[in-house]
Amino acid sequence: MIGPRRTEYTSRMAVSDDNYVLDRQGNQVLIGLTIDETREFERLDDSIFVFSPLQPFSTDERRLRSRDQKRWLALYEKHQAALRPFMTATKTRH
Repeated sequence: MIGPRRTEYTSRMAVSDDNYVLDRQGNQVLIGLTIDETREFERLDDSIFVFSPLQPFSTDERRLRSRDQKRWLALYEKHQAALRPFMTATKTRH
C-alpha cells in the first residue's frame, strides 16, 4: 500500500484506507480495481506525481510520463466510478 511519504506535489487520492476493500483472496485493493490494477495504480501514483524541479525531462521521458498519466487517469476514473455507489451504499444513517 502507498506509504506516508507524500509532498504537496504528489497525489493524495490513494492514501485513505476508505478507498480500499479486501478482494475474495484477502488482498487489499482499491474499490473497483483488481489487485494488478491496484498495484499498477499505486506504482503510477508514486512515480508520476513526484515533483523534481532539478531534473528536466527528456522528450522520451515526457512521452512516457504522458502515457503513464493517461493510464493513471483511466484507473482513477474506474476506481471513482465504483467508489461513488459503494460509499452511498455503505453510509451509516444516524
